[in-house]
Amino acid sequence: MIMRPLRLLIVAVAVLALALPAVGLAGPPNKAGATRGVVQSVDASQIVLRALDGSVVTFAVMPRTPVRVNGSRAAITDVRPGFVARVVYDAQSRALLVEAFGANAPAITTDRGVVTAVTRSTITVRAAGGVTVTLAVDASTHFRFHGAPARRQLVRPGAQVAVTHAGDVPATIVNVLKRAGA
Repeated sequence: MIMRPLRLLIVAVAVLALALPAVGLAGPPNKAGATRGVVQSVDASQIVLRALDGSVVTFAVMPRTPVRVNGSRAAITDVRPGFVARVVYDAQSRALLVEAFGANAPAITTDRGVVTAVTRSTITVRAAGGVTVTLAVDASTHFRFHGAPARRQLVRPGAQVAVTHAGDVPATIVNVLKRAGA
């Protein structure tokens, strides 16, 4: 049932992207700018688009290039051929930002539970039913206490949290619902 509205959304986004003026979007490779188009191929080091003017352009993807899929932070491996994408690039054709829209994006989920372990790069949460989930965190993960910005130090074993993430990418938000020992 959800597939039909999702397909309609994808078609609407593709039509909108193709209807936008193509002036300056494909740009010469020796100038910085932005290009919109349909993803032809993608891997960890590059993304190839068929731009709105019909040209095929290739951009280098660096390990720290921000990637957004359907408006949410994602990994470059979450971008698939056929997605509609916008790439902001520098004068050397290196991608500075990749924004893509498509149907095969990872679902955004929120895991709730009690923190059992914390490291610099992970948080382990025991969810309802005793299921244990270990989630990655990084410098762009936002920490909150009852929805308000907070420090990472609130996340300790025993705290009740809600962790929002998409696929295998680091968590976007860790919301502390109840402090440890409270």
